Amino acid sequence: MKPLRSVCLGGFLYGAAFYGMVLSLVHVLYNQLGSTRDALVTFVVFILLYGVWAMVFFAGAHVAVRILSRVRRRDGGETGRISLWPGLFVFNSVFWTAFFLYGITYEEVPIGHPSGPAGMLGYVALVALLVALGSALVSWLLARLFARLGRRLVPVAVSALLLGLVIHAAAPLYTGRPEVEEEKAAAEAPKIQGAETGLKVVLVGFDGADWRVIRPLIDKGQLPTFAGMVRHGATGPLATIHDSNSAVIWASIYSGTEPVRHGIHDFYRVELPGMASAGLFPVHRSYFKELADLAGKVGLAHQTLVTRFSQRTVPIWEIVDHAGLSLGLVDGYLYSVPALKPSHPESFFLSYGLDGFAQLPGGKSLEDAEVFIQPARLFRQVRPYLDRDDFYWQSAALFDLLGRYPQPRFLNFYTHEPDSFQHWYWKWLQPEYFLRVTKEGMDENGDRIPKLHRDFDAFLKRLMATVGPDTVVIVASDHGHAPTILHGNFYSQHRHGPPGILLMQGGPVRPGVSLQGKDIYDVFPTVLYLLGLPVPKDIPGKPMLDALDPEFVRRHPLRSIDSYEALGLAKGLSGAGRGEELNRQEIEKLKSLGYL
Repeated sequence: MKPLRSVCLGGFLYGAAFYGMVLSLVHVLYNQLGSTRDALVTFVVFILLYGVWAMVFFAGAHVAVRILSRVRRRDGGETGRISLWPGLFVFNSVFWTAFFLYGITYEEVPIGHPSGPAGMLGYVALVALLVALGSALVSWLLARLFARLGRRLVPVAVSALLLGLVIHAAAPLYTGRPEVEEEKAAAEAPKIQGAETGLKVVLVGFDGADWRVIRPLIDKGQLPTFAGMVRHGATGPLATIHDSNSAVIWASIYSGTEPVRHGIHDFYRVELPGMASAGLFPVHRSYFKELADLAGKVGLAHQTLVTRFSQRTVPIWEIVDHAGLSLGLVDGYLYSVPALKPSHPESFFLSYGLDGFAQLPGGKSLEDAEVFIQPARLFRQVRPYLDRDDFYWQSAALFDLLGRYPQPRFLNFYTHEPDSFQHWYWKWLQPEYFLRVTKEGMDENGDRIPKLHRDFDAFLKRLMATVGPDTVVIVASDHGHAPTILHGNFYSQHRHGPPGILLMQGGPVRPGVSLQGKDIYDVFPTVLYLLGLPVPKDIPGKPMLDALDPEFVRRHPLRSIDSYEALGLAKGLSGAGRGEELNRQEIEKLKSLGYL
C-alpha cells in the first residue's frame, strides 16, 4: 500500500499546485474579486477540488498498471515513481483533450469544414493524438523531474502552494473592482428628455434563431411572414460575442453594453462556503463548471442564477419607464427578475420565471406573485396559460394582454424556445452531419424545428395584425447554431459565435434593405432612437439609421446623452427575485439545455 499512498500524495500535490492553484488565480482575476478573504476561499476550494480529482486519476492509473503489467518491485519508492507517469499522462490527456474538443462544432474545425461525421471524427482523432503525444512528453519530463526531487518533492510543492497563497492574498489589491454606489448613482440620475417620433416599438427576441434554418423554410414557402419581412423590411445577420452564451449576450442586447461593464459572465454564479461576495462566474472550459456541480453535492459550492441585481448597467425597459413611456414586457430573460413595478398606469411586466413560479407547490398569493408579474392582479388573468411550454404560454399571455389593454410604446417579447429545440433536434435537421440517424428518428423528430418556426411565423403574422401601423417590429436573436457530435445528447452549439438574425419592418423602415455589418450592440440604440429617447455616448453600438427612410431621419435628428448608468437600480423591484426552490428549478432547466 505504500506505493499507492505515495502515488495518491503525488497526484494530490500535482492537481493542487499545477491546476488548482493556477485556475483559482484565473477565476480571481476573471471575477475581479475585491476581497482577500474571497480570494483565499477560492484558493482553498480549488486546491481541494483539483487535488482530489487528480489523486483519483493517479490512483486509478497506478492500480491499472499494476494489474495489467503485474510488475512487483521490492523497492516501494521505485514502484511509486514508475507509476507517476501513467497518472500524469492520463490526467493531462483527459483535461486537455476535453479543453480543445469541448462541444466543438463543424464550423470550428480549422482545417476546412468537414462535410460529415467521418471528417469530424478524423479531426477529433488527430487532436486526441496530438494531445496524447504532448501529454506523454510533458508527463515523462515531469516524472523525471519529480524523481530527481525525490523526498524534496513534497516541500517544493508545499512551497509553491504557499507562494500561491501569498499571490491570492495580494491579487484583490490590484484587480478588485469597487462596488457601485447605488444610492449615489440614483441621486444623480439624469432627467430623460424625449422627443416625439410618433412610433411604437416591439422587440421580439428569438433566442438562438438562425438564418440557416429560416432561409430554407422561406424558400419552401413555409414561412410567409418571415418572407414578407424580408421583402418589406430590413434584414441581415447580427454579429454576436464570441466564446460566450445567451446570458451574457442578452445582457448586452438589453443594455447596449459590453460584458466587462454589465458584469454578467454566465448564467449563474458559484458561491463557495465562507465567501462574502456573490460568488464566482465560471471561466469557460476550465473544468470548474463541471466540478462545481459535484462540489455542490458535498456542500462546497452552490449555484445561483443571475438576476437584475447581478447586472451593473440599466436594461432598456427601465430607461423607457424612467422616461415616462408605457411599457409591456413578456419575459426579458434573467434580467427581468424581479419584476419592475412600472410607473405608467398602462404598463405591464411579466418576468422570466413566471411559469416556474406558477408550478411551485403550495399557495401563491398576489403578494408572492408580484416578484414575477406587475401589476400582480394580472397573475390570475394569465395563470391559465402558464402550464404550457415557454413560447406558447408567452405568446398566449401577450395576445391576451394586448386584447385587453392599449398597446404600449415599447413592447419586449423574449422566448428561449428556438435555442432549446435546436440543441435537442439539430441532428434531424441536418442528418448528414450525424451518426446513427434512423428512419424512425427522422419520422419522430424531423419536423420539430421546422414546425416551431412555422409557429413563430404564425405568431409574427398575428402580432403584425395586432399592432398599429405606427409600430416598428424588430426581430433579433443573440446567436445562431452549428452542428456538433461532441456534446452528448445536444446536437448543436454556438460558443464560437455564429451570427444571429435581424429583421425590421413597419413605420419608417425601408423595404427590401439588406443590412450588413450590424451586431448585437446596435439593437439597443436603435430602439431608443425610434422611441425618441437620447442615445448614450458610452456604448459601442450605433442606431441602424441606414434601415430607415432618410426623410424620417432628417426630421428626427439623433439626440444623445452621456450615459444612463447614473439611473442605477430601478426603484420598486420586488424582493430578491427568487426563492431557493425556484432557483433549483431553473438550474435544472439549464442543465436540461446542456449549459450546466
